[in-house]
Amino acid sequence: MASGDEDGAAAVEFALLLPLLVLLLFGLIQFGLAFNTRIQATNAAREGARMAVVGIDDWADVGGGVAFWDAVRQDAGLGDLDNCVLATTDVVGGTLTVTFDYPLDLVIPFMPNPPSWRTGTATATMRIEQLSAVAGPGGC
Repeated sequence: MASGDEDGAAAVEFALLLPLLVLLLFGLIQFGLAFNTRIQATNAAREGARMAVVGIDDWADVGGGVAFWDAVRQDAGLGDLDNCVLATTDVVGGTLTVTFDYPLDLVIPFMPNPPSWRTGTATATMRIEQLSAVAGPGGC
């Protein structure tokens, strides 16, 4: 049985540790969401690279009247893509790289959100199997 001097000590200790536990819990949840977003974006970059390496005749219509970067955006399931680049050696057997930035919406209580945590970059590189139209997809 606790003595009279220790009444409420557990409540005070819990009150001191609660913000740390909340920070840890929400940090883990946000890390999981950010990791899922990264997986989606990387998969979209891979799908875009795959579309481009097998040959695209019309960058404005890669299927169903959808432009190349719009198709990548739909695959990513993200609202906005920035700094979209498709770099290629334009030689069968060479490499093609699809790169873009995507938004990360991290909300962790009691933690500032620095600018470097607000965007991520997805990249995929594949070997060119068939040359695509020369003009390229342009920017996003």
